Amino acid sequence: MYRRAVVAGALAVATAGCTDRVHDLAASAPGDIGVRSRYVDADPLVPEESVRTQPPELLTHALSFRSAAAARRAIRPGAERTLSFVGSTPFVDDAGDAVLVIAQRLAPPGLDVRLGSVSRIGDRALRVAADEIGHRPGDEDDLVVHTLLVRLTDERGPPERVVVSIEGDRAGVTV
Repeated sequence: MYRRAVVAGALAVATAGCTDRVHDLAASAPGDIGVRSRYVDADPLVPEESVRTQPPELLTHALSFRSAAAARRAIRPGAERTLSFVGSTPFVDDAGDAVLVIAQRLAPPGLDVRLGSVSRIGDRALRVAADEIGHRPGDEDDLVVHTLLVRLTDERGPPERVVVSIEGDRAGVTV
């Protein structure tokens, strides 16, 4: 028990300050759904796809992709971390088994958006729940874009609809 706590503490110290993290959440999803996620502390999307183009009252935005070509068209050329995640995704339309959901959240700086769980909400629909983690500064006027990339594989086949929920705000997307 003590040894496990020491290892966990050492890993926490070693990874402190990292803003590009990969999380494997198999335990937070049904056994027949595979999930990988990556948090990006910037806006990797081209301006016309970004949450910034949404009405000001919509703080959460989601997009889905079934092919690498479609995903690359929506991503800025210099967004290397996002492009590498896309490059390692075996998309459904490219003879793979995964879909990519990109969730964006306008929130104060100093926060991360982390994937909490994935659950079924119907025969061909999934709910992706994420949380804002970190210190929330008092300035709500200085909002920045936080991006969560979520790769989903489902043994039942690709979902037709995904609802993303971040801190109670929802954004639905047809896959």
